[in-house]
Amino acid sequence: MDHHAEFVIVTLVGSLRRQADERRIVVPALRSMCELAANDEPEIAIDYLVNTVNSYGLTLKREERDRLSALAVRLDHLDVLADIRAELILP
Repeated sequence: MDHHAEFVIVTLVGSLRRQADERRIVVPALRSMCELAANDEPEIAIDYLVNTVNSYGLTLKREERDRLSALAVRLDHLDVLADIRAELILP
């Protein structure tokens, strides 16, 4: 099990969950991402995360995107991050 990957994903999901709660929207995929990371499927969790950010217009702070990028490089799964809409990455 990749505990570092799980930590990064769960941390990012927490940030996305706070945004969803503030907007009063339900984002079922957030729970799935945590479960995927816990079950040693971080690449799929990253795919879900990118799709969820784009689909719901949730934002990533620059440092969050950097942490996600570092994880994706380590997992050799960086290509999916190019799909994040640029306007959803905050300075």
